[in-house]
Amino acid sequence: MNCLCCGKSLRLEDEQIGWHKKCIKRFFGTSILPNVEIDENTLEFLAVESTNKGFTVPGVQKKLSLHLISEGKKPRLTLLNYPTGYILKPQVKDFCSLPEAEHLVMCMADTAGILTVPHALVFGNESFAYITKRVDRIFEKNEVRMLAMEDFCQLDLRLTQDKYKGSYERCSKIIRKYSARAMLDMTELFMRLVFSFIVGNSDMHLKNFSLIETVEGSNQYVLSPAYDLLPVNVIMPEDKEQFALTINGKKTNICKKDFLVFADECDISRSSAEKMIKKLVSIKPTFISMCNESFLPEDLKKRFVGLIEERINILGA
Repeated sequence: MNCLCCGKSLRLEDEQIGWHKKCIKRFFGTSILPNVEIDENTLEFLAVESTNKGFTVPGVQKKLSLHLISEGKKPRLTLLNYPTGYILKPQVKDFCSLPEAEHLVMCMADTAGILTVPHALVFGNESFAYITKRVDRIFEKNEVRMLAMEDFCQLDLRLTQDKYKGSYERCSKIIRKYSARAMLDMTELFMRLVFSFIVGNSDMHLKNFSLIETVEGSNQYVLSPAYDLLPVNVIMPEDKEQFALTINGKKTNICKKDFLVFADECDISRSSAEKMIKKLVSIKPTFISMCNESFLPEDLKKRFVGLIEERINILGA
């Protein structure tokens, strides 16, 4: 069995917990894996959102904001009126193995060198739930500090319902305007888009990119770690769009040339863009191995591997 946080092999004494002790300490700051207290009556469905064709996965995901309480012998994550530090996404009826799929893609992003928010799986009620740690909250002994974090929908002065309107070229302009390290973040944006294409993440809309304050009150912003990465084209094969926003004027039939044209828009040299694409293409065996060793059911594993191979072939051409 592998750790539900880092994905590496567990020692025999840790298998019952499902986590390495060091992962528990790093993720929760506790020596014991916290209990997750979920009252089904408090679960709220997000309003079902729609794209042009009406396909979206996150719109039907339940999201719980949880606070970690370390008082007493057993720490617990619970719904209370505290500044929340964690977000939990349980299973949903509409889609199979959504938490497992999200954690897998986030792990793949880690492998690709993409900075991600802390993420893991927890087990309860005979199923997995996906948990992530908020990066805009810094919990210290006697206080909670909050970092300003604005998504691209807000930065582009758009309403939430317009998050699927726009282009990735527009995203690059937002980075250029507001980021304190614009060129580094532009490169990160490029990597995330190529990666998202490879794993079938067609839901990278304006609210799935954010800038975060480097230090509280500094007014200096950089691209936040990646979050909400899902293999939508695997989970929903009926969704034929490959991207949520346009790249080089397209959402479908994306090819390598579209990324190279986008690199020009970001002032990334063609040689650098080619190297980044080549790096991600070279990770194909690892991506496939991670998929086959994941908690996904066999039919989704097969579909995911097929999609990765198809997309890698397009980029390698």
